[in-house]
Amino acid sequence: MLADFSFADGLGVIGSLVICSAYLSVSLGRIDAQRLPYQLMNIGGAVLLLTSLYYRPNLGAIMIEVLWVAIALIAIARIYLRRK
Repeated sequence: MLADFSFADGLGVIGSLVICSAYLSVSLGRIDAQRLPYQLMNIGGAVLLLTSLYYRPNLGAIMIEVLWVAIALIAIARIYLRRK
């Protein structure tokens, strides 16, 4: 498995760590899920994972990451609409 490890795989691992770090931070009360940093971490992690999935496609994983980005974008839109 490690013999096949590529740069794209590394991006996927980093993306997973970013998403898990965001979730852990919310769970520990370090960041607020209703604020922009959490949503940006989710989008960033999902984009990194999607980049890795471009090179090693997996339809189920692609679908969840696209939905993850969509949910985060909806949350960001709500954050900005509340400010007005």
